[in-house]
Amino acid sequence: MTRETQAHGQDRQDACLDAVVWGCCPAGAGWFWMARHTAWDGTVRRTAHGWRESRDDATREGAAAARGLASGTRAQVFLRRRAAEYALRILLEESGAAAARRPAPR
Repeated sequence: MTRETQAHGQDRQDACLDAVVWGCCPAGAGWFWMARHTAWDGTVRRTAHGWRESRDDATREGAAAARGLASGTRAQVFLRRRAAEYALRILLEESGAAAARRPAPR
């Protein structure tokens, strides 16, 4: 084990742990929350997201989703606001691209 991995607490006990990342960010007049379960090999297993009117509600919903995604697994849970901002941006880009592919109404 290198000094760098030892400094970050990544030893044999942390090997093969999944990661659950969750967060919330402002979105228009409300708040967006997301949670993502990623396996130790980098494969995204499950995701959850939604919108709430207040920051507190979004925080509660995101935390509950993270607990649900992590339950029954060996996972570390991380709170990351930037992950929520990125997930929201990707979601909006995908929905905009899907709208652009729809035929125009006649």
